[in-house]
Amino acid sequence: MAFVDRAVPSVYAPALKAEFQLTDTQLGALQGPAFVALYVAATLLAGHRGHRLSPAPLLAGAAALWTAATIALAFAPGYEELLVARLVLGFAQAAFAPAALALIVAAAPPDRLSRWVSMFTSGSSMGRSGALLAGGLALGAVSGGALHAFGHAPWRVAVILLTLPNLLLVALLAWRLRGLKPADENGPGLGRALARIAARPAGLGLHFLASGGVILVVQAAGAWAPSIVNRACGLGPAASALLVGAVVLVAAPSGHLAAGWLMDRRLRAGGGPAAVLAGGLALAALGAALLAGARSPAGAAGALFLITAGGGGAALAALAGLQPLSPAALRPPMNGLYLAFVTVAGLGFGPLLTGMVSDRLFAGPQGLAMALALVTALAAALAVLAASLGARPWRRLAGEIREVAVA
Repeated sequence: MAFVDRAVPSVYAPALKAEFQLTDTQLGALQGPAFVALYVAATLLAGHRGHRLSPAPLLAGAAALWTAATIALAFAPGYEELLVARLVLGFAQAAFAPAALALIVAAAPPDRLSRWVSMFTSGSSMGRSGALLAGGLALGAVSGGALHAFGHAPWRVAVILLTLPNLLLVALLAWRLRGLKPADENGPGLGRALARIAARPAGLGLHFLASGGVILVVQAAGAWAPSIVNRACGLGPAASALLVGAVVLVAAPSGHLAAGWLMDRRLRAGGGPAAVLAGGLALAALGAALLAGARSPAGAAGALFLITAGGGGAALAALAGLQPLSPAALRPPMNGLYLAFVTVAGLGFGPLLTGMVSDRLFAGPQGLAMALALVTALAAALAVLAASLGARPWRRLAGEIREVAVA
């Protein structure tokens, strides 16, 4: 549900562009930097202190606040109010991922850690597909209906409908997590995590850099896919969202779960994430190139499948590949740092950079798709280079952690 609400500007980008007369750069800023600005600071705080707090009020409170922010976005009268709503949404969602990931990693069997993490990351991808499918259906249902006749833009009504399941989510989080103790009341904070990265720049630093490139690819494609289908294939906003949502619904879990299985096999054999990460990015870059030439919904769907499955697999390899590089007690703040960094690199730059390239270098119905292909190719090349250079330091650092754990 966090990713459903996070994806709202992507789902309704054509409607927002038309109503508020926005450029692609402004849309990219709304999808990326506006969300990231407070998200990063709050994620760092959550990574530092979140694992020392009780999960029920932390997670239920975060869900309640981001729901309120999404409703505020639906009532925004102008672009500035849209930006403020996204700022609050980013702040509220920041606490969720580090706390949830800490619970999952602490409970996972060591030989199935990657698959457990893949279930978590599949939830985020299912959220993106759910936003597109439910958002497209809701937009189609209210367009031209009674609510529209009363002066409510269909996209605004659809956003309100998307938030209704959150009310049940808040209640379930508060109930099911009640009485659960903090993950580690006396665990280390960000200072220790930063010191470890500084002491292991080849093993951890290059992994962070590669991961940032991966998430940039994923977020750029996720933000602009409905708009690309809308412009290049001539589908309406609702139909574009439904097509992309259907593809993501199948492709994203396939990529995440397959990569989780591969990562567990590689970790048992002493290998690292570089090969899985590179393979996923190769598929994503191929899909982006094919999307730039797609003229039909079927061609766009095939290209989007490659982008989504490949990017999702690479993202899972990046996150799962981080876990063996730190002692168990240090994983919550390390994951907080990781999530903050990749959010800045991916969501902060991916949608915005793609929008700027589209506005300045390309024109026509295929311009946005060509911009995405260029950004994807450059980011993927950087990520693969960093992962390749860091492969040997990764294996060395992971081996040190295993020896300490056994001792």
